[in-house]
Amino acid sequence: MPSPTMTRARSILGGLSLVCAALSACSDYKVTAPPDPVTPPPPQTVQVAYCGGLEPDWVAFQDGDGPWTRAEPALVGGIVTFQHAFQSNRGGIATKSRGGLGISILSVLYGGPAELANAGNTRALFCDLALSKTLLGTVAGIDADEFATISGGLQSHTQVTLAAGADFALKSLPGGPHDLIGTRITGAQGQAVVTRMILRRDVDLPDSTTLPVFDFAGAEAFAPATATLTLEGIGLESPSIGVQLLSETSEILFSPVPSASAAAIRPYSALPLDRLRAGDLQALFASTATTTGSRFARVYFRAPTDRTLALPAALERPAFSLAEAAPFLRPSARFVPQADFDRSASVVYQQGSNRFVTVTMTAGYAALTGGQYELVVPDLSGTPGLDPAWLLHPGLPLYRTAGRVGGTLDTGIGIRPHDGATQRSAFVSDTIPGT
Repeated sequence: MPSPTMTRARSILGGLSLVCAALSACSDYKVTAPPDPVTPPPPQTVQVAYCGGLEPDWVAFQDGDGPWTRAEPALVGGIVTFQHAFQSNRGGIATKSRGGLGISILSVLYGGPAELANAGNTRALFCDLALSKTLLGTVAGIDADEFATISGGLQSHTQVTLAAGADFALKSLPGGPHDLIGTRITGAQGQAVVTRMILRRDVDLPDSTTLPVFDFAGAEAFAPATATLTLEGIGLESPSIGVQLLSETSEILFSPVPSASAAAIRPYSALPLDRLRAGDLQALFASTATTTGSRFARVYFRAPTDRTLALPAALERPAFSLAEAAPFLRPSARFVPQADFDRSASVVYQQGSNRFVTVTMTAGYAALTGGQYELVVPDLSGTPGLDPAWLLHPGLPLYRTAGRVGGTLDTGIGIRPHDGATQRSAFVSDTIPGT
């Protein structure tokens, strides 16, 4: 890997002497004094913050190409922060997060110091995930050939049909106030079309509470706004589309993902502009999937208007190699330049059902190391507090997914998009036998 910027040579200009070829020919000469040494830039302290209770079990930082140093947490006002003072203009953060069913996720992000802060997340929507609850309800105003969806929070979604009964249970709703969206779906020309919507704001009720009836024939319901989407870059695949609401408390997929279609021009349904609050955004996305890869394109907006959305090129599979095979696997992935992906590159490695190791590199970091996306699982084995069980072990099958991201939106789970922001991404996956 190219030499780090932090330790790059700082040449101090010496004086220039005008040397005569013969002393007899010299009438004068002058020596220029060297300038003062260049003062190193001051340290840049970076804080990576997490919701209390959702912080990683273990965090380490790397300054330039220096050693990995463990960071201890600081708890202030319910927010857990890890910090490091960087001397270099690039570095890394490694975190070990816990998941359900004994899942271990070891994540490494390489970026500029300011970019590393994006590894944290303090959005209330995610902070309340641990306080999940279930809300009950009933749907009215749908016919036998229609169905309804009720969605809320981040990942709570249920579908209701008359044939299955009009009652529903909205499960895994995060704690705190959240928006709820109900949609009535009617089949039209083989596609699912939203015909009525209900939007309820700041719903904050105890677990197992029964909600007022979602009556799509009542005064609470309204017609969605509709516009036309033109898709570019479809190729031989049949993309699916969907729409989300992003509010202060919720990220809700409310427009159903219709059955995949090869149509380049198609309608989409969204919330009317007058139903949005200040700060609300909507997101229109398209996706394709094959047995080996997928492509996504997304645009954030407020007013639903006719739009063109271009799917990115298929991801070229990186060249994989092994930086080290024992005592732990340290895979390396080299990506070739692709214009559609100008934000970041990443690889997710999985062994078994519960061990994950991810490596991500931002475009800024790559630019500081010769412009190459060379993603190597680092040698963390000597870092205090590291459990070898988190690392990749030889002799076991390795499932890997490579991904690239482009567009105008920064990388990070806690990043808030803006009106007009775009994001493009693509992924490829494969499995290799035990190494």
